[in-house]
Amino acid sequence: MGVVRTCGWCNDRCNMKNVHTAEVGTAGWGELKRVDIVFRCDGCGHLSVATGRQELVPYSSSGSTRLVVDGPSAWFPRQVGRRVYDDVPTTIASMAIEAHQCLSIEANRAAVALARAVVEATAKDRGITTGTLEKKIDKLFEQQLIREYVKDAAHEVRFGGNEVAHGDLVAEPMDNATATEVLGLMDEILDEVFQSPARVRRRKEQRLERERRLKEGDGAGSGEVPQETPAGDVVSVTEEPPF
Repeated sequence: MGVVRTCGWCNDRCNMKNVHTAEVGTAGWGELKRVDIVFRCDGCGHLSVATGRQELVPYSSSGSTRLVVDGPSAWFPRQVGRRVYDDVPTTIASMAIEAHQCLSIEANRAAVALARAVVEATAKDRGITTGTLEKKIDKLFEQQLIREYVKDAAHEVRFGGNEVAHGDLVAEPMDNATATEVLGLMDEILDEVFQSPARVRRRKEQRLERERRLKEGDGAGSGEVPQETPAGDVVSVTEEPPF
């Protein structure tokens, strides 16, 4: 028995084979049994655990049961979308990827703290190394490296990171929805500073090269250069029914 899903370890879509099932509590009369189900990925071989239930098969005279996993959030480790930041410096991209990994396991404060670090590292990469983060963000705008709404987004990431760093979330912890919004703003900043300019630069270079070939008459014709896949896109994964 198994399920096809994206493995939380190798992030590939693989067959997950059921290797062990353990009850995690006694069920009362007529109640479903709660179980932990251990799966092995056919791709990387790592084990994943899913929380589910064991229920009777309808209309079965033999009393057969089936295992049901209670949705994507019941899996550990959880799958993380493929974040790609091809045009972002490696050290900054690695922090952004790690922030999304934290978000996937609802380590919300860690995710937002990393998002703040990404914004500051972005400013420093552009030569803005002095002053508070607030001033660094304003200088990014003054130097026309970001537009005004992106400046506001960067400040929102800063505010979120400050709340985490200063312990202002004791009474009201940061929820996953808020952290998701903060990381979405972080991604907009990376797109504005690194990825969008790189896409424009590649397109311009390709156009100029095509014009050069046409001018020299090398027979290249007027065929269009295939479109680039925009950097930073996330590969979406649709969860299939487990059994």
